[in-house]
Amino acid sequence: MDAFIVQDRGLTYRIEEVEEGGYFGQVVELPACVTEGLTLDETITNLRDALALYIEVADEDGIEVSAPLRQGVAAAS
Repeated sequence: MDAFIVQDRGLTYRIEEVEEGGYFGQVVELPACVTEGLTLDETITNLRDALALYIEVADEDGIEVSAPLRQGVAAAS
């Protein structure tokens, strides 16, 4: 299936519809941050949640997180 790009709160998400139904999403700025959802809105919400969890764990482990990623999560709060 074709992928499309969604700009949201300063971040870029790559989302594609999957054959089985629903969507697969990825934070372009952080390729390992992926999720899925039944609807486009649910997928975007899940991407925001996944990114927030990534930042939380990165902070606990002392891993640097770029300002744009932090701002994207802060905008969602």
